[in-house]
Amino acid sequence: MQDVEKTEIQSQTSSKRRRRRNRFRPLYGLLVAILVIGVGVSLSMTVFFNIEQIVVAGDADQPYQKNDVVKASGVHTGDNMMRLNRETVKENILSRLIFVDSVSIQKDFPDRLVITIEPSKAAFNVTDSSGTLQVSAAGKILVSGPDSDPSLPTITGFEASVREPGKTLTSRDSQKDKIFQSLSERIAKGLDCPVTSIDLADKYNINLIFDGRVSFQLGNWSDMDYKITLAETVLGQLSPDKVGYLSMVGDHQCSYRDKEAVEQQTTAPLQTTATDEYGNPVTETDEYGNLVTTETQTETTTTAAGWQ
Repeated sequence: MQDVEKTEIQSQTSSKRRRRRNRFRPLYGLLVAILVIGVGVSLSMTVFFNIEQIVVAGDADQPYQKNDVVKASGVHTGDNMMRLNRETVKENILSRLIFVDSVSIQKDFPDRLVITIEPSKAAFNVTDSSGTLQVSAAGKILVSGPDSDPSLPTITGFEASVREPGKTLTSRDSQKDKIFQSLSERIAKGLDCPVTSIDLADKYNINLIFDGRVSFQLGNWSDMDYKITLAETVLGQLSPDKVGYLSMVGDHQCSYRDKEAVEQQTTAPLQTTATDEYGNPVTETDEYGNLVTTETQTETTTTAAGWQ
């Protein structure tokens, strides 16, 4: 009888132990998983995925040698890929290499890093009383000096607040930064008739010169892409030797005036006739009683300002 009671007690105790073990089994599994992950992360940050090869890619016509790019990046063979911050590498290259416009960083696991650079190319002259800045389409200042590049469109009235090569072009008027960006993006898409100069002195009445011969007053910078496309449509209907003026008429029309017609002087005779206090013509006579002929005066008016 005692043996039976002992067996029942042992059975109950074993059952409780099994239930207790089963209750803590998920916790044990979680702890093991955390331990394994921790070891894996630690190894990947130290032993595994270390850089053995750095590749510099991009256009064939690069302004810098591979070693220059790698040195500017601050990355070395043996550095860990997992710990590498892409944005830091990009900023290092962009700030240290003036003639680089954009950078992309690709981690090619397990041990290869690819740096792709897009070289900067001068796209505009930005001219003021202090000199000329040659800037890329992205607005990076490449050259600061007294001379312009005659092959590039020239921007006046921008009010540049930064002149140091390598920095981003910035205006004292923040709206002009947005205008520059919009114009640059539109011109980068390609134009049938090239823009040769841009006047931003009055941001509410922006003026473009197409091909050095047609002045386009497009008003403010709203819907700039549409306005330039509309102007191109009109220019496409003109002979390539036309010289004149384009202006917006309302929001959806563009008017062209020929330079010669606009600047043509018109002469109109003005008859001057003496009248009495009631507005009746007065017949004048000389001292001998002869009629005096009324003089004709001439006034010359110009319909538009001269071409600049």
